Parts: sequence; structure tokens; C-alpha cells
Amino acid sequence: MEQARATKMRRKEDEEQEVGGIERVPEECLVKAISMTSPADACRAAAVSAAFRSAADSDAVWERFLPPDCDAVLERAVHLVDSNSQKELFMDLSEEHVLLDDGKRSFGLQRWSGAKCYMLSVSEMGIAWVTAHLYWRQRLDPDSRFSKVAELVSVCWFIISGHMSTKELSPGTHYAAYLIFKLTRDASGLASRRQKSFVKVGGHLVGSTCTASLHLCNHASCASDGGESSSSSSAINHTATQAHEHKEEDEGGIVVRYPQERTDGWLEFEIGDFHTGIPGIGDLELSIRKFMSRFG
Repeated sequence: MEQARATKMRRKEDEEQEVGGIERVPEECLVKAISMTSPADACRAAAVSAAFRSAADSDAVWERFLPPDCDAVLERAVHLVDSNSQKELFMDLSEEHVLLDDGKRSFGLQRWSGAKCYMLSVSEMGIAWVTAHLYWRQRLDPDSRFSKVAELVSVCWFIISGHMSTKELSPGTHYAAYLIFKLTRDASGLASRRQKSFVKVGGHLVGSTCTASLHLCNHASCASDGGESSSSSSAINHTATQAHEHKEEDEGGIVVRYPQERTDGWLEFEIGDFHTGIPGIGDLELSIRKFMSRFG
């Protein structure tokens, strides 16, 4: 018992000596080292000691985690973005998107990496027949960050697409593009699995075209109650998650991708994923579409 207590005391003394040694390291050295890690690592480093906390919370560290063009992007914000420190600015952008370009899109950061994320409103997307009231209706939705959403009324020629330059995204980053929407119980027209989704970068298809279902998966392992579709917006996020897919034996064994429920009550369908590679590799196009006769 005494030997175990002595061993524990020696270990504690060794740890205190280690921390004491760290305390003597110049702060600029700690700042340099921490700024070469990630936002997640900086938050962990802040818990090591007072010296680490001072360095890890410094503007010099968090300025490096913010995108180089962050100030230019925020100049397009609908409302002034004001923060007391670079860390506070980073945290604010990782917790909630800010509206840009007269509310047509939103911008935020992925908390653990600092990668830029965007969401496009319906006014920034290409939607076939969106101005034809027979097929689409634009309306207010209190749950949306944008002023209007587009509600699908009837399906005839279903095409939703979005475009943006890859220069606006973080270089060398793995991204996924999503369609964000809600299901309504009285909607109709998208229960079939005829939709196709794809992502193109620089005019070239990335990966393969995906067979898409815009209603929730009804497999026993992941069944959920819901209706069909009311479209809202598309998001381009840094991600490492897996799309929700099932092999449908009753349809020739094709793999069908399904939407997943979000914590905010919306659904998200992964249109596809891509890697930005080097800056300026080309324009990004994401699309989900379905061709059918309204009488067919």
C-alpha cells in the first residue's frame, strides 16, 4: 500500500515538473506550434495549463484557422459581424451561418477543421419551372434561415441544380453537397426512385450518378413516418459522413440513396461528394433531376 502511494506521488511530481517546464517555454513558440495544428487541437491545448491557454486562445492562433478571405466574405454579410476576438469570430461562424449577398446564401465554418461551408437559397439555385405556379409555389417558412422556400406542387419536369466556383471553397478539402428539404404529408409525385443525382467539377462528373429517393427509407431497420417533398435549399459542407444507401432487391438490386433526418427538423439528401484539390480547378455543379410526363 505504501509503495503504491509512493509511486503515485512520484508520478504526480513528474507531471508537475513537466508542466513547469512547459510554463517556461516562450509564448510565441507555443503560439507557433498550436497554430500549426487544428481548431480542435487548440481547444484541447487550452486545457493543459495557463500558459497553453493564453497561447491557444490568442488572435495569432485563431487568425490562422480562419479562411484567408474571411474578411472579404463577411463584407458581403447582410448584418454586421462583430466579435471581440478571432477565436470568438471562429466560434460564432461555426455555431451559426451568417447571411450573405442580400440573403441569397449563407456562410459558416466547420468547427473541427475550419473549412468553409455554404448554403444556397432557392433564388441561387436553378429549378425548372420554379416560376410556374402549377408546379412550384414560393412561400415563407419560419423554420428556414432564408426569406423564402420553394414548395413543390406538382411534378412534370423535375430539375434542381446549383452552381458555384470552387475558388470559394477551402482548398484540399473533402466536401459533400446536400439538398435540404422538408416532407409534407399531402405532397405527391416523388415516391418513385427515378431521380438521379450527380456532382460535376470543371464540367467533369465526379464519381458516378446516384439513384435517388426523396422520401424516407422504409426499411425495417430505419423506418420513419413521413410524407413526401417540399424543397428548400442546398448546402455544401466539409464532411466525413456516409450517405444513407440500400440495395433494393425488388428493383433489380440497384443501390438507392435516401435522405436522412437532421436535428433541426429538416431532411438532407447527399447529392454527392468531391475534393477541391488545388484552388481554381473549375466550377462546381450539383444536380438532382427526374424526367417524367405528368400524365405518366
